[in-house]
Amino acid sequence: MEQTWDSYINSLNRNSLPRQVEVTEGNYFSGSLENLSFSKGDVITVVDLEPILVRAEVKDGERVLDLVDIPLGYEGNFQLVADPVSFETVADLIHSVRLPQNPVAHRSPPRFQNLIPISTDDVPMKLRKGETLSLIGFEESQGRRLLRCEVLRKTPPLKLLLPMDCRGHFLECQDDQLYSIDTIVRWKLLAGRKRRVRVQAGHRLRLLSPLVPEHFRGHLVLHPYFSVMAYLPGETQVSIPSDLDISVTEITGLDRKPRTTMRQIFSMEENKFPVRIKITSVVLTENEVCPKPLKCGQLLTILRTENVRKFVATEISQGKKGRRFLIPYTYQGLVHRRGRYFYAVSDVAAAMQHGQVYFQASRDYTSFLGPSASFEADECFLALKKTVVFAKFHSELHRVKVLKCLNIATKDQVKLPLFAVGEFLELFDGAGPGTLQELCQVTKLPCHVSVASPDPSVTEEEEDPLYGTEELRIENVVVERCLIAKDEPSLEDMIASGDIYRECPEATFAIPIEKSSFEVSVVEEPSWIADVEKEKCTPLQSIQEVTEKSLAFSNCLVIPRPPPLAPKPRSLF
Repeated sequence: MEQTWDSYINSLNRNSLPRQVEVTEGNYFSGSLENLSFSKGDVITVVDLEPILVRAEVKDGERVLDLVDIPLGYEGNFQLVADPVSFETVADLIHSVRLPQNPVAHRSPPRFQNLIPISTDDVPMKLRKGETLSLIGFEESQGRRLLRCEVLRKTPPLKLLLPMDCRGHFLECQDDQLYSIDTIVRWKLLAGRKRRVRVQAGHRLRLLSPLVPEHFRGHLVLHPYFSVMAYLPGETQVSIPSDLDISVTEITGLDRKPRTTMRQIFSMEENKFPVRIKITSVVLTENEVCPKPLKCGQLLTILRTENVRKFVATEISQGKKGRRFLIPYTYQGLVHRRGRYFYAVSDVAAAMQHGQVYFQASRDYTSFLGPSASFEADECFLALKKTVVFAKFHSELHRVKVLKCLNIATKDQVKLPLFAVGEFLELFDGAGPGTLQELCQVTKLPCHVSVASPDPSVTEEEEDPLYGTEELRIENVVVERCLIAKDEPSLEDMIASGDIYRECPEATFAIPIEKSSFEVSVVEEPSWIADVEKEKCTPLQSIQEVTEKSLAFSNCLVIPRPPPLAPKPRSLF
């Protein structure tokens, strides 16, 4: 079906990329794309969507107050408004909803309630009306793509695989979490549908438009704009705006199929490995995610698939956040646990769910509410429990959430308001040095550590980038879907080196498929490849320095909530 370029891009979902289209009508304006011209018959392969701008209608009910541009780095957070229209099949869900590609902790998977009973040959039990499904990914089985999901409110949650043709009435559940605008645009949009959001209390939308009321309580309708990462015949990589004035028709799945991707190799059945491949296109290379760079024409033997666990860490220097790292789960450097930093009393209260918390204030705080206590720098406390008190402020009675604590020096029980800022440091009896794996077996994440000695497996030439850092905050553990590969020199490489009898390198390495935009062709398997042992050898992994942006949009980082607002006289509202 013929579509305008803008309409086609807005209908896409990253679940289904790459996609291939043919230009049916070109209408190119000179200079708008660095002198690249698109004419009828040109083929474009779309491999990624990169948001560049979010325009939003500010609505009070159905009345539009203004149209504002929200930068992707906007500091405020938003709550999703559940879409009111249901989806009728699993295929409809897959087409419209962005699903996580690996089981990352702290990510909020999309949830849908099914409004009618479901019974299929693929489901071992009948799903009742009203069941809530958490959509957690895909699975390939016997050439079929299946939706992997969990039925909630069951202990333990029931895991199911639903085929694409499974029919139901799937209605989006209300999500009470808060998200940045960047996370919403990358993970929470519904392809082909308008996404409505509400702004977090205390927002600063008036900085974007003076027409927004100071205490605006309406909603926004988002209109994102994307730059399309694509390649043209001849392996030319281009960035194309979504408002290009051309018409296209999709040819994915027809005679001119896109070449094989790393994701497609990963989805192959286990008995198909090992397989030898040749990299035919490096479209969006992110070589820093691989222990070794990959290039066009390179030959690899893919030994197997593997889910590789990694720590997500943030460098802390003089109390400020610095570099971000992905650390192999097998990291053997020795670390000491350090006390966590809590900005406000509310952060201490949130940490109590992982056990007792002793903490010390770094600054003075003077309470202006009768039942709650003041404190001074260097005072130490033991957190006991959260509670609620009623306090008079400007002759008005306010309900105030507090944290009941024991003052270590005086042994008095005091009530500290959750909104009080004290820049607290956690106190604890430190244990001896150990590895990150050992530490995470006895303490909850996030936690703070210092590296006492480097990983002995890191060579002197490379150096351990974690050794010498002042402090690291271990945020989370993520699981990356990887292909375990071994480099295979081509005949041309061996001839060029002058040694056609040299041995093939034996070191294996992991290629994260979600971060690798390579296209490959499967080389006809020589007879010896069937004899390659499927050893469970540990793949080469390296400590990777990554950007905060690459972690934030996938919800790998644990972002603390701001403290609650202090009471104000009602006359000020």
